[in-house]
Amino acid sequence: MSALSEASELAAELIGVNPRRARASVRALYSRPRLMPRDLTAPLLVQPQALGPATLPGAVALGDIQQVIRRWTALGIRGVKIFVAGADRDERAAAAVRPGNLMTQAIEETRAASAKMVITTEVCGCSWTSHGDCTLLSTSGQIDLEATLELMSSMALLHAEAGADIVSPTAMLDGSVRAVRKALNAASRPDVGVCPNVAIHSVLYGPFKALMGTDPARGHRRGLQLEQQDADRGALQQAEMWLREGADSLTLQPVMSAVDVLVKLRTNVNVPIIAYSTSGEYAALQAMGSSASLEYHAALKRAGADLILTYAAEELARTLVEGGASGE
Repeated sequence: MSALSEASELAAELIGVNPRRARASVRALYSRPRLMPRDLTAPLLVQPQALGPATLPGAVALGDIQQVIRRWTALGIRGVKIFVAGADRDERAAAAVRPGNLMTQAIEETRAASAKMVITTEVCGCSWTSHGDCTLLSTSGQIDLEATLELMSSMALLHAEAGADIVSPTAMLDGSVRAVRKALNAASRPDVGVCPNVAIHSVLYGPFKALMGTDPARGHRRGLQLEQQDADRGALQQAEMWLREGADSLTLQPVMSAVDVLVKLRTNVNVPIIAYSTSGEYAALQAMGSSASLEYHAALKRAGADLILTYAAEELARTLVEGGASGE
């Protein structure tokens, strides 16, 4: 045993809180705050029409949003991220910036149900383009950067006007955060936050892409996401760039296969970090059971997540409330 370990153990014995010997009540007194409902935020996957059996929690038709949001609010969940399945798609994603579209209606329904709920929206072309890509494409099939940045900026403004608190540029496209931040500031909306993704290429998005119809025609999003094997280094570089461009916070996804990346981000950046436990993770967690799911999400908080975006949010919040936790 090292001298430092000996000193730490001696100090613990002297004050009577050696974690291996103290009574359970004493250990609880000295423990850090556990996972709380307020640490959770939930994906809301809005569909243009009534659904059959939901394949993911949070999949909801427009008319059912208020009921769901009131239930989540009562459990202490304080944040929601809205995604929509666009029904009116074309090559230029025209419906994405059309007033009164599905996203703006979803924002308004959410706000009507809860004045307290913090609303984040996805700003991306994948739900609105006929080819399913996150960006607009030129006639040669390359990214049309100027048009895509204009699209994302216009989407962000539309969402802000409808009542969004935070907008989330999803595709990791150079200049996108700067363009969105500039557009919001020019429209006198500095109060609206910008939370871009640090996204890693993964199979763990599968159920979401299937439900929302966002699988690109070319079959992948490589070039707009980090590669698994380089995610630790790439995430730090991406985070630095986003912060230079004006990001207020960051979302890391998927987090199940990138807890090491979460720890590195927490060590190196001071803005809030949202750990996104994606749709593919949810299936695995369901197989492990509610106790394992609770342990996993608590570990994400311990690893440095300020908030956890998870399909298990309602289930976790209910378990925590029944166990005596509070969202306040």
